Amino acid sequence: MRTLLRKTSTGLFFQGPGRWTGDPAAALNFKSIDRALEFIRTWKLQEMELAFGFQGQPAVRRVPMEELELDYRED
Repeated sequence: MRTLLRKTSTGLFFQGPGRWTGDPAAALNFKSIDRALEFIRTWKLQEMELAFGFQGQPAVRRVPMEELELDYRED
């Protein structure tokens, strides 16, 4: 599974600092949800969603940030 960041307003995937691509295969793979979320928090990125690519499948699955719990809480 590849963990990607996608800007919702443009539909482009994060490739690197200042670089975006329409091709999910060329996007930066964060390799984990935690790394991707930390990157969003650190750089205060807006209008982002997580996208997941699976081997052998051309399409990616997207998850809007509103559907994710960004704060870890220990009960």
